[in-house]
Amino acid sequence: MTRKQLLSAAIAATLAAPGAQALEFTADEGLSLAENTTFNLYGTVEPKVISEKNEDGDASTELDDEDSTLGFAFETRVSNAVTAFGQLELEYSSDDNSDGFDSQDSAFLGVKGDFGKVQAGNFDSVYEDLIIDATEVAEDAEISDEAVAGEDNQIAYYSPDWNGFSFRTQARIQGRDEGPANEDSNEVGLSIAGGYTGDNWGLYAGYDDRKADSTDVYSDGETPVNGGKTYVGENTYGVSGIYGIGQLEFGAKYSIQENLDNDPAGDETTFTALRGTFTQGRTEYYGAAQRVSPDDETTVKERDEFTLGVSHQLYEPLSLWAEAGWYDRENDEGDNVMVGAIFSF
Repeated sequence: MTRKQLLSAAIAATLAAPGAQALEFTADEGLSLAENTTFNLYGTVEPKVISEKNEDGDASTELDDEDSTLGFAFETRVSNAVTAFGQLELEYSSDDNSDGFDSQDSAFLGVKGDFGKVQAGNFDSVYEDLIIDATEVAEDAEISDEAVAGEDNQIAYYSPDWNGFSFRTQARIQGRDEGPANEDSNEVGLSIAGGYTGDNWGLYAGYDDRKADSTDVYSDGETPVNGGKTYVGENTYGVSGIYGIGQLEFGAKYSIQENLDNDPAGDETTFTALRGTFTQGRTEYYGAAQRVSPDDETTVKERDEFTLGVSHQLYEPLSLWAEAGWYDRENDEGDNVMVGAIFSF
C-alpha cells in the first residue's frame, strides 16, 4: 500500500482517490455511462523481496507482494449541488498464481457537495486518517499502530473546510450475527477526528470508542481464553501534528489505547511517535521512531521501534524503494529488511 501524505489527505475531495495514472472514461466517449459521469480504472503492481526474523530470531528471505491493487471509481453529478461517487479496490498477489483476488481493500458509495461528504461501506477509519497517518511513512516496515475500529460496516461524514478547520465522524455498525458468537447483541462504535490544516502545518485530535470491535478475552495476565471473544468497549484517543518546511516534513503523534481487564499490557498502552521525510527531486528519504509503553511491564515490555527507508521515482508510473524496520522484541522478532517496486496505472 502506498504511503499517505497527511496534509493532502486532510483536504482531499475523496477518500483513497485513484492515482494520477488512472484511466478515465466519460459518457461522451461512446461508453454506456450516464451523462455527467466519469469512470476511472486504476491499479498497482507491487512486488518485493523481504528478509524477516521469526520468533526464534532466525531470518528467512522470500519474494512477496506488497498488496497489489486493482480499483474502479466513478463520479456522477446528480445536480449542481450534489455529486454521487463510489469506489471498489481489490488486492491481489503479483508473486504467485493464486486464483482471483486475495481481499477487498475498500468499497464505498457516497454523496458530496457544499455540505461536505457522506459515505458508507468499507474504508479507512477517520481516526487513522488524521492521527495514525501523521507518523506512518513506510510501504511495509511500519511502526506499530494503536487499536482502532475495523474498516467494515461504516457510515462516515466529512465536514467542509472552514478556513482550515474541519472534522470527520463515523459509526461502525455490527449486527447481531456479525460480532462475537457469545455476544447476542447489536453494537455501534463511534469515532471522531478533526483539527486545523494550515499552508504547511496541521494540528489534529481524534477519539475512537471501539465499541463495535471484538478481541480476545484473557483468563489471566497472559493467556487468551480459547474461543473467547468480546466487544472491546475501551477507548483510543490521540493527538497529532505535522509541519513542513522546504523539502522537509515532520510529524508527531501521542495516543493512548485503553486495554481490557486482565490484558497483559495493563490498563492502557501509550504510543509516542516522530516521523521525518526529506524530498530531493525524484527521491524521498524517510524515517520514524516510536516508543510503545504498556502500563504493566511484568509480561509486556516497553519497546522502541524504528523504520528507515528511501523511495526513488524512476519515471512517473514506476518507483523503487528500500526499507528496514527494528521493533525491539524478544529475539528481534519481526525485524526486517526489504526492497520493492511499485508500478502504477
